Amino acid sequence: MIITVILYYSLFLIILMIGVVRYKKLTTPYKILLLNVAITLIGEVVSKYCAIKYKNNMPIAHISVYTDFFLNGLIFYYLFKSKLFKRMILIGMGLIILFFIFNSLKLQPYNNVFPSNALLVSEIIYVTLSLLIFKQMLQYPLQINITRQSIFWFNTAILFFSTTAFLNYGLINYVVKHHLDYLIAYYCGFVTNMIFYTLIGMSILIDDKNIAANNA
Repeated sequence: MIITVILYYSLFLIILMIGVVRYKKLTTPYKILLLNVAITLIGEVVSKYCAIKYKNNMPIAHISVYTDFFLNGLIFYYLFKSKLFKRMILIGMGLIILFFIFNSLKLQPYNNVFPSNALLVSEIIYVTLSLLIFKQMLQYPLQINITRQSIFWFNTAILFFSTTAFLNYGLINYVVKHHLDYLIAYYCGFVTNMIFYTLIGMSILIDDKNIAANNA
């Protein structure tokens, strides 16, 4: 497991270095994406510290849901061309975050229960938004190869992760509650995360505001 942790954090650091080097060339949504990667890394480190030190990292898990949903919502806000979709995203973000607060206080208390409800809702929304983005890409095709489009890599990452994470998130509370062996779920989650952040890294690597401006 030590090797998986080293590989996982190394991937984060590589993405952050790429982002810092290319920061001036990044468009707004990918600057937000880079920020999200940085915050996620910090959250991962703090979460592991709390798990070792206090035997409880559930509060960090709840906070991570809020920050990830808010920042991803902003990314999609900037990726959509439709003013209607932009307005709906802002309104939806406010309503969903209110649900997250209710979930953290009443349904899955932040101090001792993993926020699987909030995560499952998030993933459903991400799948929906990513499909709408792909539809937008078909409606407004760019005159460059799709593999050179940062939006393609980001959207693929979101769709891949969100559609494979349902089972893992949904079973976490069950596994913890019944003290079951979580090793298989751990490695499945590791592979999923490595693929996800590799795709995220690709989107940051090829994003370029000059190309985006020429194809606006």
